[in-house]
Formats: sequence, C-alpha cells, structure tokens
Amino acid sequence: MKKLLFFFFAIALFASCDRGDTPDNKGQIDPNAMILIRPDVSVRAQIGGLSALEIVEQGVNIKWRSYYFGNVRHNEPQRIERSFSDAQRDFDIPALKMWGVDIISMEGVFWRDFIHGFDVFITDVNHDTIAHVPNIVINTARPLIERAFRDENFNEVYRLFDEAFTFRPIVE
Repeated sequence: MKKLLFFFFAIALFASCDRGDTPDNKGQIDPNAMILIRPDVSVRAQIGGLSALEIVEQGVNIKWRSYYFGNVRHNEPQRIERSFSDAQRDFDIPALKMWGVDIISMEGVFWRDFIHGFDVFITDVNHDTIAHVPNIVINTARPLIERAFRDENFNEVYRLFDEAFTFRPIVE
C-alpha cells in the first residue's frame, strides 16, 4: 500500500512539472507577437501636447527612416511607414502596437528596418506629427533584442517587445 501511495505521489509530482518553468526554455518564434509602444513615463507630467490616450486614439501611422529596407543596406535613408489598425490599439494601457513580424518574421528572419530606424514619428489622419519615439529608445533596445535573438532567447525578445519602446507627445 505504501508503494502504491508513493507511486501516485510520484505521478502527481511529475504531472505538475511545467516545462515552461525550466531555466533553459527560451521560447519559440511567435508570429502573433506584438511590439508595444507605450507612453514614456514623462508623458504623465507633460504640459501641452496630447495625452497618451489621445495619441493612441488619434495615431494612424508610424513613420521612420532607416538605412535598411527589406534587410538591404542602402546608402541613403529610406522612408518607411506602417498604419495602425483597430487591433493595434490598446486603450487600457494605453499603447500602440506594431506586429512582431516587423522585427522577426514568421520564418525567423531578423528584419533590421525598424530596429535600425531613426526619426520615428506617429502621425494622425492629417499626417500631422503627434508623437515620436526618441532615437535613444531604439538605440538602447537594438543591442538587447539583437543579442536575445542571436541567443535564440525568444522569451527575452518578446519581453523586450513589451517593455522597450516608448513614445513622447509632440509639444507645440
């Protein structure tokens, strides 16, 4: 009877193990991952300009320049633009979202267009600039994301997608 009890205890112990909690689990490519672009903490103290929620409501496009386009390095910076759909707005956080495949494709290709971008602006329906992502934000996130990608640590990549990018309103 004691052996049977021990056997059931061992089965319960093994069944409760979660492979996701192991330190060597680095995750896998997630084609549905999103990149959150949250308001910078200074937005709360901002005087003038739109609020974070207003930027999420009114932001239609994100535009930037990059020497990379289609992973090809160009001599002159290229203008790149993406639009925000309703699914790319989070009014609770508030945050705008880009598709994770703008940095890591479904096939695992690392796209340099955005992560090597600069002069990143969020515009409204009239193409007026209402917010920007400071270059230092992109420059700080780039080596961290590249290192995590190189190490195939996709859990870290997606954590950085959630936390690394911030915007600031344009103050007139």
